[in-house]
Amino acid sequence: MTWDEASRALRRLLAGVAVAVVVAALGGSAFYLLILRDLPDLERVEDYRPLLTSRVLDRNGHPIGEFYEERRRLTPIEEIPPHMIHAIVAAEDDAFFEHRGLDYGSILRAAWVNFWAGRTRQGASTITQQVAKSLLLTPERSYRRKLRDMILAHRIEQRLAKDEILFLYLNQIYFGRGAYGIADAALSYFGKSVSELTPSECALLAGLPQRPSEYSPFVDPEAAERRRQYVLRRMHEVGYLDEAAYEQALADLPVLAPASLGEDFDVAAYFTEEVRRYLFERLGGETVLRGGITVETTLDIELQRAATAAVRDGLTALDRRLGYRGPERRVAPDAIASLLPELAERNGWDPAEAGDPPPLPADRDLYGVVTRVAPESQTARVAFAPGVEAVVSLEDVRWARTPNPAQREHPVPSIDRVFAPGDVTAFRLRPPDPDAEPAGSALPRVAIAQEPVVQGALLSFDVETGDVLALVGGYDFEKSEFNRAIQALRQPGSAFKPIVYAAALQRDYSPVSILWDRPFVSRDDESGLDWRPQNYGRKFLGQITLREALARSVNNATIHLANDLGVRSVIAEARRLGIESPLAPDLSLALGSSSVSLLELLRAYAVFPSQGRLLRPRFISRVLDRDGNVLIEDVALGDSPEAAEPDGDGIDADEAGDARLQLAAGNRLEAEAPLDGEPSNGRDTVGIDAVPPGHVISPTLAYLMTDLLHGVVEDPRGTGGRARALRHPVGGKTGTTNEQADAWFIGFSPDIATGVWVGFDQKRVLGRGEAGSTAALPIWIDYMRVALARRPVRDFPVPPDIVFARIDRGTGLLADATSESTYFQAFYAGTEPTQTSAQALAASESDRLLRLDPF
Repeated sequence: MTWDEASRALRRLLAGVAVAVVVAALGGSAFYLLILRDLPDLERVEDYRPLLTSRVLDRNGHPIGEFYEERRRLTPIEEIPPHMIHAIVAAEDDAFFEHRGLDYGSILRAAWVNFWAGRTRQGASTITQQVAKSLLLTPERSYRRKLRDMILAHRIEQRLAKDEILFLYLNQIYFGRGAYGIADAALSYFGKSVSELTPSECALLAGLPQRPSEYSPFVDPEAAERRRQYVLRRMHEVGYLDEAAYEQALADLPVLAPASLGEDFDVAAYFTEEVRRYLFERLGGETVLRGGITVETTLDIELQRAATAAVRDGLTALDRRLGYRGPERRVAPDAIASLLPELAERNGWDPAEAGDPPPLPADRDLYGVVTRVAPESQTARVAFAPGVEAVVSLEDVRWARTPNPAQREHPVPSIDRVFAPGDVTAFRLRPPDPDAEPAGSALPRVAIAQEPVVQGALLSFDVETGDVLALVGGYDFEKSEFNRAIQALRQPGSAFKPIVYAAALQRDYSPVSILWDRPFVSRDDESGLDWRPQNYGRKFLGQITLREALARSVNNATIHLANDLGVRSVIAEARRLGIESPLAPDLSLALGSSSVSLLELLRAYAVFPSQGRLLRPRFISRVLDRDGNVLIEDVALGDSPEAAEPDGDGIDADEAGDARLQLAAGNRLEAEAPLDGEPSNGRDTVGIDAVPPGHVISPTLAYLMTDLLHGVVEDPRGTGGRARALRHPVGGKTGTTNEQADAWFIGFSPDIATGVWVGFDQKRVLGRGEAGSTAALPIWIDYMRVALARRPVRDFPVPPDIVFARIDRGTGLLADATSESTYFQAFYAGTEPTQTSAQALAASESDRLLRLDPF
């Protein structure tokens, strides 16, 4: 070869090498861009930061709600029982502890099987590859994806120990039924923690990740059982179960027990929705739904259950008093037979299934059609599906009169006044009662299941701390998310009166001051119309003590009192007690004409048992991130989400806006100049000491109002008399608006303050005779009976400048031997009466004689 030929050959070689280098560089770049770029950088197990469920806990750590995109909670590998790990390894990758991320033997075997089958029949992914696939978070199915899985699996095996890889797998993988990770799977399928799982239950769960829907015991029990047996067989073959343990696990059929937490989640739904709204605004949706935060709240789930039951029972009872709204629809008698398959499906039964008719469930409503009405036996026959029947007795539907708000409740005289053949409506199974069973009937007994249209709300505070213990915003959160405890603004009626009386006690009035219950007429100069408020019962009582006027909720006496005080003084007192809603500057305000929220009114009442403090209704204690760091502390209902920390400063409220916006953090107490007729801090008024720091009224005034409201319950003619059944010292006030559109009871014990509202969302009459004492107070009593059961009986604390005197109920003066009815009354020292009725009468007679004969 000549020099020139050698030179050309060298140049070609160098050019080829250069091209090869460029091609290799381009190929490497392409490989990086297409395959390696964006692979998760998992250097250590601590780098694993999956989407986690955010949990909401009650004051005792009981779960009451969750927020998530993927329902997952991390479980340390140490807390996962060995048989769960063995089941997963046996089912998914029996060579897991031998290979380094890729099982080449399995890959070749699967390729051979799939080649001859002409389709994919067998997989070869290791547990590590499945972890890699899950971490890539993309549904793509391609050779590129498979290659990325393999590379990431190799990296994971290089950097993590086997138990760390199992930790990733068991917390990352999807088990179906919305459960990501083994902790939520154990809870969703068996209602227990991971550590409590049996080998049989572990086998069922280990069989799910391959095809969660197909192998779900809730979807296909037979497929799930075959899969469970396969996993147990593999555990036996691999050596994780000996013969005896294998046979025992096979015979131990898992019992599905869906998590019982769902019921408490439903019970606390209105409360947790308030939590969610606040956190979304404060932290953002991504943190709440993905961050795995822990929200510690003030709710007491036991009291919340009692509150929900009390509201639902009370509204159901009221709904029955209002009557039966009639069937959902009515079909012709000859169409009943063809309707039964449709009803079977609606009730959750397969009409094509052979075998005995299913038993009627006791925990849910069923839709049925009336097939026969028998007035002679006062029964009706109801069908729910082909061959599924029950009987209704007149005794179970005597309440089902035709609704008429102008009429009081009265029993239905005959079954044919309620039903006709072809009526389709909802029923619910009643417990067996041999004494009430229709003669000769072997059918189950059902009754109408009519869901109330009337709504209600309940809110309960701890008097010492202001913590929200229970919150119910309506009958059913799933049907209506509107929170009537916080968002609704309704007229309080007579429930507003204590604010008027608190203002009076800061003037020259005492609990036994004489008021006049007589007609009051006020003319509107613009319209020329007269306003003539009426008492309930339309009677006037003449002279009456302040205590009795409040206890008996006497309208005209209250109007005369408010007129003497001045409306501006009443408004000033309402503001001092935390009412921020717009208040009409006229005398109708004294009878509760201005709308407020249940939250506002309860806070105002709670000032009295809390010795003059305006409580912050705290509902969130702390919010922790997934690592246990505190993000937020001490949040009250109405706090601004924009605030860095709750500091008691308020936010301005749009008067036409939601009541939530009208309640700022701590409800600001502005140092306003006194209004006309308003006492200046109580230092120069009867019965009021200087208001201590942190208080809005003095403990003395607070106790006097507590005692007066205690009298509403204890007075034989008081509107709250039913609450005496609690056998605890309690106080409170009923409220009923015009035409019985709203019913209230706001009350308290020394430890707990609770308010109840009942009414329709669109204002209309509740029914003749319905009032705060009949519609709201029974709900309050049912809840407080549970709330007080765990607390000792104790009296309200008495300030040192309070004295007591025995009072003649008829005169308001000191009782003596001639007094027919007496009671003990609290007074600010120095304001108690000094004469008995006889002494006052004698002094009056002496004065009269002196006027007749001054010498």
